[in-house]
Amino acid sequence: MGEKFYFPKLDAIRGAACFYVLIHNFIYGLHSLDLVPDFVKLIFAAGQEAVIVFFILSGFLVRISLFRHPNLSFWNYLIKRFRRIYFPLIISMLLSMLIVGLNGTLLQRLSGLDILGNFLLLQDFGSVKPGTWFYPFLGNLPLWSLSYEWWFYLMFYPLIHWVVNPTRRIYYILLFSAASYGTYVLLPNQISLICSYFIVGWVGVEMANIFLKDRTFTFKNMRPVLLALLGMVLISAIPLLGESQFKPGYYPFLMFRHFLAGLVLLTGGLYWYRNHLIYFNQILGYFSILAPISYGLYIFSYPILVQWGLNSNFPKNWAFYGLNLMVLIGLAYLTERKWQPAIDRWFK
Repeated sequence: MGEKFYFPKLDAIRGAACFYVLIHNFIYGLHSLDLVPDFVKLIFAAGQEAVIVFFILSGFLVRISLFRHPNLSFWNYLIKRFRRIYFPLIISMLLSMLIVGLNGTLLQRLSGLDILGNFLLLQDFGSVKPGTWFYPFLGNLPLWSLSYEWWFYLMFYPLIHWVVNPTRRIYYILLFSAASYGTYVLLPNQISLICSYFIVGWVGVEMANIFLKDRTFTFKNMRPVLLALLGMVLISAIPLLGESQFKPGYYPFLMFRHFLAGLVLLTGGLYWYRNHLIYFNQILGYFSILAPISYGLYIFSYPILVQWGLNSNFPKNWAFYGLNLMVLIGLAYLTERKWQPAIDRWFK
């Protein structure tokens, strides 16, 4: 086993991104909610951009994990990723079935095709992206990102272990993602869409490589990473030239938003890092408490906070939503801290 690493600030970032997505889903999922001022809705409008943070963090942490376990086989790596993704996903699917079933519409809404697509992790937010094959299970919209995470995991291992010359690897990944996006524009399909985002996850891998080599980040050693993201921003901007309407939440502007967010967040984060992360703990430090249960919070938040709110007959007030929040935190804690370790021990 290699050198141990602990990144408390990454925990804080992950927790903050999770909190942001949770509030975003609550505000924008409950369409009848009129208790939230417009300026708050604007602040929490970038829920999908926060998911881009998850993609980058995943790449970074997977690379660090493989560095610490250089002899880990692909099969054992796959089992670890499978356990991590699928067990909370199944809990989330059962939760959605329970909530939708309470109002008697489960049989009408249940789709065998979507069940299959979600188990294959090929679901996506189809209402805003053409060419998607399967919708998130029973409308649990945050599940869209799991398909990207899973297929990124499968591609990370061979590229990290089996590519001999990593010097220009990020540019090859950029070409791969750019070609995939070009294919998607010409013939919209789920596989091309997932592959076009691979550069975002791979940025995290490259940042881990930089850290392992230099133990610090500078604008010089981060230049290939930033250039790769800039390249994808420019490529994703090309389809915008033929658009007559400005629809920031829909293809093709949505993809441009995602890649631009990755570039802006990394550039801003690097600038902050070079200035000693001043006030980081005061701004984000407290969110680290959410990091150990962030995945559970992410995939359970929509069923509990939104779908239950829309389908139940209870009075919609802050007491109701506060109780739902407590249920959400409790279920996320049980799943991540109690049940998941038991599954890991059993499913080896």
